[in-house]
Amino acid sequence: MKNNFLFSITALVSLYMVLLMSCEKVKVEKMSINDSYWAKTETISVNPSLDTDLKVDIAIIGGGYTGLSSAYHLAKKNPEMKIVVFEAKTTGAGASGRHGGMVLPSLLDEYTDEETLKWTYDLSVNNMKFIDSLSKALNINCDLVLNGYCETIFREEDVSEYEDYVKEANAADIPLEFWDKARTKQELGTDLYYGAMYDPNGGSVHAMKLIKLMKTAAENQGVIIYENSPVVSFEEGKIINLTVESNETEYLIEANSIVVATNAYTSKLGIFKNQIMPVHTQTAVTEVLTAEQLEAIKWESRMPFYDSRIMLFHLVLTPDNRIVIGGGNVDTYWNNGLEYKGNLSRVADMMLQELIIMFPELKGIKFEHIWNGILGTTYDEVETIGVMGENKNIFYGLAYNGHGVNQSIMFGDVIAHLHAGEYHGWEDSELYGYELSKIPVEPFKYVGTNIFFKYWKWKDRH
Repeated sequence: MKNNFLFSITALVSLYMVLLMSCEKVKVEKMSINDSYWAKTETISVNPSLDTDLKVDIAIIGGGYTGLSSAYHLAKKNPEMKIVVFEAKTTGAGASGRHGGMVLPSLLDEYTDEETLKWTYDLSVNNMKFIDSLSKALNINCDLVLNGYCETIFREEDVSEYEDYVKEANAADIPLEFWDKARTKQELGTDLYYGAMYDPNGGSVHAMKLIKLMKTAAENQGVIIYENSPVVSFEEGKIINLTVESNETEYLIEANSIVVATNAYTSKLGIFKNQIMPVHTQTAVTEVLTAEQLEAIKWESRMPFYDSRIMLFHLVLTPDNRIVIGGGNVDTYWNNGLEYKGNLSRVADMMLQELIIMFPELKGIKFEHIWNGILGTTYDEVETIGVMGENKNIFYGLAYNGHGVNQSIMFGDVIAHLHAGEYHGWEDSELYGYELSKIPVEPFKYVGTNIFFKYWKWKDRH
C-alpha cells in the first residue's frame, strides 16, 4: 500500500511537471553570432539593416546558401524584379557558415531506382562544377578542392553492405569505388577503419568564403540584402505581409512571393514546427600541423572523409594544413531551442581523443578553436523542397540533415525554376514536395530524442 501511494504521488508530480513545461510560452530567442573558424578567417562586410517599409516582388527569408543561391538564380531569371534578402543576423550566421568544410554530391538510398539515382547524382556533381565556375568568373577563391571524398567503414560487419551499395551505384553508372582496409590506410593514413567507399566527386570548401562568393554573385545581379533584419512573422495571401524587426522597430514588407530558406530556424516562423528539428553539433580546428606531423600521419590524398557511425566524425585537411574535425555529439533542447547550453570544453576533449585514436602520431596537438552550429534535421533524414500556400507563392528548400552545402546551393536553382513555372526535373524526384513526417510534440520530442542520442552514443562505442 505504501509503495502504491508513493508511486501515485511520484506519477502525479511527474505529470504536473510535464504539463507545466508543455504550457511554457516559447520565448523569442536571440541567435548566436557565427564564431566559427571560417568566420574568424574570412571577413565579409556587413550590409545595413532594414529602415523602411517595402513592396517587393520576392522576399527571401534567410541569408545562408539556400537564400543567397535562390536570390542569385531568381534575379538572373527575372532581372526586372525587386528581390530582397532578409537575414536575421549576418550572412552565413547559421549552418552555412559553421559546417565542417565538406562539399558532397547527392547519393540517395539503395532503394532508389537506378535512373533516379544517376540523375540526382549527376545534377549535384554539375552543381559543384557550377560553384567552381562561378568562383573563377568572379575571381573569388573559396578554397574549393574537388579531389573526392570517402565514407569510411567503422565496423567490419558493415563491409559487405558497402560492397553491395558500390555495385548498385556502378550499375547506375555512378563512379564509386570500394577500398579495402589497406587501400584506405594508404590514402587516408589511419588504420582505424575496415575499408571505405570512395567517390571521385566531392571535396572541401571554406564555409565563409563560399558565403562571400554567393553573396557577391547575388548582389551583382541586383539583389538587395538586409542584415540584422529578422523576419518575425508573415501572413499568407495573394500578397504576403512580412514583419521585419530592425533596430527595435517593426517594418512591413509586402511581397508577391517569398522563399523560406531558414533551415534549422524554420520552426520559429511557425511553419514546419513539428517536422524540422534544430540540433546542435560542434566542430573544432587544430593548430597548423608541422611538416613532421604531416609526414607522420601520411594523409597522402588530403581527401576529406566521414565515417559510418551513427554519430559520425568528419575530417577535412585545410589548404594551410589544419585539421577540421566535427561530430560524435548532438544536442537538442526544449521547444526547438536555439541557444547552445552544452560544454564546449568537454566536447573538445572528446573530439581530440578521437583524433588521436585516428592519428596517434598527433599526440600532443591542440585545438585552436571549437564552435557550435545548428543543423535542420527531420525524422525521415531527408531534405525537402517545394511550393506551399493557397496561392502557391511560398517556396522553400529546407532540412538538409547535415549534408546541405552543395544541396542547398543547388536548391536555389530549383526554386528559381519553380517560381518561373519552368520544368527543372527535380519535380520528378522523390524529395520534391516531400511531406515530412511529424516529430512528436513536447515533452515527448525532448525526452525521446535525448534518449535516442544517448543510445546512439552507446551503440557507437560497442
